[in-house]
Amino acid sequence: MKDLIIFGAGGFGREATELVEDINTEKKQWNLLGYIDQTPAKQGKVINDYPVLGNLDWLEKNTGHPLWIVCAIARPTDKYRLIASLSCFQLYFANLIHPAARISHSVQLGCGNIICWNSFLSTDVRIGSHVALNPGCRIGHDTAVRDYSSLYWDVTLAGNVQVHEGCEIGSKTVVIPEKEIGRWSIIGAGAAVTRNIPEYCTAVGVPARPVKHLKELVETHSPKGLMI
Repeated sequence: MKDLIIFGAGGFGREATELVEDINTEKKQWNLLGYIDQTPAKQGKVINDYPVLGNLDWLEKNTGHPLWIVCAIARPTDKYRLIASLSCFQLYFANLIHPAARISHSVQLGCGNIICWNSFLSTDVRIGSHVALNPGCRIGHDTAVRDYSSLYWDVTLAGNVQVHEGCEIGSKTVVIPEKEIGRWSIIGAGAAVTRNIPEYCTAVGVPARPVKHLKELVETHSPKGLMI
């Protein structure tokens, strides 16, 4: 089995722990060592039967052998920042896919993705890297979800939808076919996306309409990615 660490010992990290256990029940794949977390109060704790091994200093001392990691952080901007902090370590990013997820053989996956229970990915779907699909997400044919995006519970993306880098899509959102969500935008829970959503905004409602421009993200953006 491969040695695995979960980055983040919060709610999503604990859910990822159970996901690993479900994968291993189906077929032994991962030797889960525990969590890495930057929160001082969590250091030395045991959470859901797995230890918080330490912070980034622990990685610096323990990367002399093959080590796999997944970032179980929900918020895309936080996820981007934390993954960037791992670039100096020799690590492999794991794809964690629940055995009860239904994934077409034609789906293209990057690395570091978490795909939870009862998700459905149809024909020719493209998933980037470090994407989180929470339980019950349904992704239609020819749809793309790009790096660092997080889809919460029961999100439905119809066919030919484009979700750009770093998007955060709230639970029970529905996106109709051939629509586009601009990078680093946030879609509120229960929204219906019936037209294209620009980048760097928060959009809510039925139909979804931009209500806030995320100026702080624009000001910190560079061609190489979001610098936080």
